[in-house]
Amino acid sequence: MRTIHSGGLDDMQKVKVAEWLRQADTHIRGGRYLAADELLQKVLEIYPDNQVAHSYQDRIQFLIKQLSQRVGMENDMYKEIQKYRDVLLKRKSKQINSFLNTSHKFLEEGNFKRANEQANKALALDPDNVFAKELLRRLRELSTKPGSSQMETEREYTYSSILRKGWQNGTPSGAQQEILKRSQSELKITDGKRLKLERDVKNGLYKQALEQIWVTGGLSAFTIESIDALRVRFDISRIDHSLIESGLLREFRKNRIKGNILLLDPDENQLIELSAFLRMNFFAVIAAGTLAEALVSMKIISPDIIITDVSSQSGTVGFDLFEVIRKSSYIKYIPFIATTSALDRTTSLIGKRLGVDEFFQKPIDYELLLSTLDGKLRMHKKQIPINKESENILAQSFKR
Repeated sequence: MRTIHSGGLDDMQKVKVAEWLRQADTHIRGGRYLAADELLQKVLEIYPDNQVAHSYQDRIQFLIKQLSQRVGMENDMYKEIQKYRDVLLKRKSKQINSFLNTSHKFLEEGNFKRANEQANKALALDPDNVFAKELLRRLRELSTKPGSSQMETEREYTYSSILRKGWQNGTPSGAQQEILKRSQSELKITDGKRLKLERDVKNGLYKQALEQIWVTGGLSAFTIESIDALRVRFDISRIDHSLIESGLLREFRKNRIKGNILLLDPDENQLIELSAFLRMNFFAVIAAGTLAEALVSMKIISPDIIITDVSSQSGTVGFDLFEVIRKSSYIKYIPFIATTSALDRTTSLIGKRLGVDEFFQKPIDYELLLSTLDGKLRMHKKQIPINKESENILAQSFKR
């Protein structure tokens, strides 16, 4: 029998490990690989270097390889093997993501050596992983940065990480300012370098805040007041603001807003969730919780598609909006999509008689919704060019 070296474990843990390994061995002999794997993971959680557990994992892999080569494998065994492989695939993906996230964290902190180690671990698990390759390329680039030693570059990255923490909610407090001064001195960052790094960090945080406005609030949230408040909060100069504005508009054009969507839903949570999803998929969304808000919004911007709730809690609001639209000659051909929590026959009949284009039952199949929206837009406008109306609204919100 194998000797189990369990240094560092207390008596109770040693007993548990021995019992889990015994049970895992029994499960492996019975072809219950998932059950065995679950027990082995328990062992490795408290004793990562346990050689018996690792040998049992190798044993499972060997048995599966042999079984996979057999002809006429029993259906139950085939399912067991497939499930085990799925578990391994998910675990591998989780490990890779963990290594990459840790590598990125070390990179931001300026610890290039540890960042390199973690990125290489990810690459060892997946030699074709583009994110690991890009991280390693970036690390090589920083290590050979002209005019700077690696130690100096690491110190700058470390200070930038401290700056981000200090500025993440806006201008640092007095106590945070003291921490920044002390860190600058300890890391031997000159005043000139501090100003440059501080400017880069502030601009990056400001840009992220503007992007978050787009995801959560859309075009209507880009008001002069909201942007001015952000600019003051992060102490952004007007010159830097103009540069960031230009960058955002370039991204806006590059990603291309697919079209304007008027979204009406009295359920605030569902309105926020669907609005955020559509914006992340490059639609400009005007969100409304009432019929009155929807009608006011349509005076500001013409939607390319309308999505409205017609569930019982909203009464006839959705159909009321539909009738208003169909009576207006300049918007009567706008595609109309209805969502409902219960697509009963009566609701469907009313909608189809009125001329509703599509019905979606909640919870909405987002993948199907995106495909439907893309199809409707192609039919409605052949191909939508860069939406100048949306772009102008976004650009106008930056004007001073």
